[in-house]
Amino acid sequence: MNVFGQSHERKPEQLVFHPQRGAEFNASPQATASVVHTLGLNPQHRDYLCGTCGSNTSGRVLCDVTRLSDGAKVQWCLCACDRMEPSVFVHKDGVDLTQQPMPRTFHPDANWPPDLAKLYDEAALSFSAGAHTGAAMLCRKILMATACHEGDDDDKKFVQYVDYITNSVLTFPKAKTAIGRLKDIGNEANHNLAFVSADDAKRAMQIVTYMLNTIYSLPAA
Repeated sequence: MNVFGQSHERKPEQLVFHPQRGAEFNASPQATASVVHTLGLNPQHRDYLCGTCGSNTSGRVLCDVTRLSDGAKVQWCLCACDRMEPSVFVHKDGVDLTQQPMPRTFHPDANWPPDLAKLYDEAALSFSAGAHTGAAMLCRKILMATACHEGDDDDKKFVQYVDYITNSVLTFPKAKTAIGRLKDIGNEANHNLAFVSADDAKRAMQIVTYMLNTIYSLPAA
């Protein structure tokens, strides 16, 4: 087998590499197609949402293998962003069965306090993994931690932290309405064996995202 993936006969479960040559790796985005043509390469790409940088990317497939057990193809890809983050896919019949890191919808902002950003990152990862109840619980914790970061005291009831945020930090009526919804999301799951739906978890993530952006990102704009 040629190391550049030009195998004449590919055997089952044979790992095939599609490496980048130096010239292709260092070429500008505008010149990449021309360089690839000159080198006689046949690179493979796939479109996906990068689980690390959060961008829609056309990732370069560096190697792949088809599993004999179920016919699924495993692909190792490199994001096209400057960070060049790797992703691994298991793909079968036109559908991605798994992606690692998982595609993420929510990302912390650089202007947020580091501890709140770290807590938010955990919530975002939980949401992406389908752990919607866990994500909602973390969103409630983010609100409590934000209240304390803004001067409130520890060891209060959740509703007291909601009141502090809406009465002392974000005092406009529309903020009070939105943040008040977070009090209801996950409230039953916090006290009983109940689960938060995907829609409610997404709403909780959106609420804390807007809250953190308004408190910390907007003043830095």
